[in-house]
Amino acid sequence: MSTAEGRAPAKLILAGEHAVVYGHPAVAVAVDRFTRVRLAPRPGPTGLEDGEPDPRLRRALAAVLPPEGLAVRIEGDVPVGRGMGSSASLAVALVRARARWAGGEADPATCIREGFAVERVFHGNPSGVDHTVIALGGALAYRRGEAPEPVPPPTDPLVVLDSGVAGDTARLVAAVAARRPAVDPVLARIGQAARAVIAALRAGEPVGGLLTENHRLLAEIGVSTPALDALVDLALAAGASGAKLAPAARARST
Repeated sequence: MSTAEGRAPAKLILAGEHAVVYGHPAVAVAVDRFTRVRLAPRPGPTGLEDGEPDPRLRRALAAVLPPEGLAVRIEGDVPVGRGMGSSASLAVALVRARARWAGGEADPATCIREGFAVERVFHGNPSGVDHTVIALGGALAYRRGEAPEPVPPPTDPLVVLDSGVAGDTARLVAAVAARRPAVDPVLARIGQAARAVIAALRAGEPVGGLLTENHRLLAEIGVSTPALDALVDLALAAGASGAKLAPAARARST
């Protein structure tokens, strides 16, 4: 085979981020931005076609690909550090490209199992929701250690506003962990908000107000910023039924 390609979408978490790391439910949806990975043969160590990757990307490639013989090209339109699952999208695209290089196809279970190794490189202690919804597509209810369950997607359109500031999910997860157990009651309320969103989606009811409540709770545990709060206020003032941050926002100092 001369080349092999894999593609995977981005995602948004509608409710439950950060709480999902500690066993609470979350609900997420795949969205139509994509990462594309192309593999081509070359002598020597496996690596990017152009440029030297940062150490985490080098480890991510090594988690999925053979150590020798492949040139890797990564392209796409998933913004990095904006809460849309850029690393999870890369993880699933890598697994799919590797399977096609070997002459097969990676089913969702394989993408979820092997993509987790890539997610751990970038996030340390990921919940697994990002690459799971990316591998399966659609919208799903997710709880760590349990089988994900498909749910209807929101009936209202989703609009993403860019704060212009890249986040660091691994740092945020660590920051929330450092605030436990003081924030555990708020994490439980975030889980309750996620359950309410899941129930509303299954009933075909609007979820906007629940998303705004989720944002307020995320601000309580210190993962919002004044700029993100202002974007939420702007969206609500413009007529949005609800608004919240995407979870790659930088932590506010406390």
